[in-house]
Amino acid sequence: MTPSVDIVIVTHNTRETTVRAVASVCSTPGHNCIVVDNASTDGTAEALAALDCNVRVIRSATNRGYGAACNLGAAAGAAEFMLILNSDIVARPGAVQRLLLHMETHPDNVVAGGCLVDAGTDRPQVGFAIRGFPTVTGQIALLFGLERFWSRNPVSRREAMLDFDFSESQIVDGQPAGACLCCRRSDFDAVEGFDDGFFYWFEDVDLVRRLARRGKIAYVHDAVFEHLGGTTFRQWSRPEIVVARYESLLRYFAKHHSRGQLLALRCAIALVAAVRLPLLAVRDDDSARAYLRVLEVACKFQARHSDASETSLSSSTQ
Repeated sequence: MTPSVDIVIVTHNTRETTVRAVASVCSTPGHNCIVVDNASTDGTAEALAALDCNVRVIRSATNRGYGAACNLGAAAGAAEFMLILNSDIVARPGAVQRLLLHMETHPDNVVAGGCLVDAGTDRPQVGFAIRGFPTVTGQIALLFGLERFWSRNPVSRREAMLDFDFSESQIVDGQPAGACLCCRRSDFDAVEGFDDGFFYWFEDVDLVRRLARRGKIAYVHDAVFEHLGGTTFRQWSRPEIVVARYESLLRYFAKHHSRGQLLALRCAIALVAAVRLPLLAVRDDDSARAYLRVLEVACKFQARHSDASETSLSSSTQ
């Protein structure tokens, strides 16, 4: 019998959390769990094989990045619905079924996210679980640290959706976190899945943005998932994080925003990098090299990604 949902989990050297994530969905009726191991060296695949659980492990010889690995996992399934989970998620009892029930009873919804809470609590992850789609003003405010000096500024509050009501299921004009996304396979296939040109960061935002052209985005308040957060990125150095984030941010803007908005963001990123470079050069060579790379990317990005810019959504709001 064909399962009703393919649960896709991507992991890279996160053995303990991945085992917990898989164990938390094991009892879900009609599920097929697919774990894509992005070249782990910590025994993740072996630990999963020892579980008494319906799980298939696909081992990749290289770290493909998050979106490309999700695509690989999706291609290995055939269920009507797909649930994409981070490896540091724990599904509370009934959470997966509630997400599926919502999707089954709301055919005009193309994607749904659950309520992400801090581990061991009922505290929603405000500012992460649901966020507005990135805008040029919001990203520039973030670049210059506006929220540090004016915590209640309207630009940052709107982008992070800090006033969102997590106690009520609703349609959202924003993006449920990629840590927990449920969609129909037909819609996922129609938008050709994740853009594997993203390595990490903004691949989930890009996917939801493209899915949103086909229907509504939902938040399901009683589908509760505990989320640790940051387990993969704790293995990265700060310079690696800086370069990956800015490269992905620019790729996202090239795809979904006008040339003018992309140019404004490139200028802001270049300015921040240019200011930080001499300050870092005297005490942190690795970080200085990272911001030099960011400066180069910001200055050259449009020429390298002109095709994506030409397909941008010039109607995007500021």
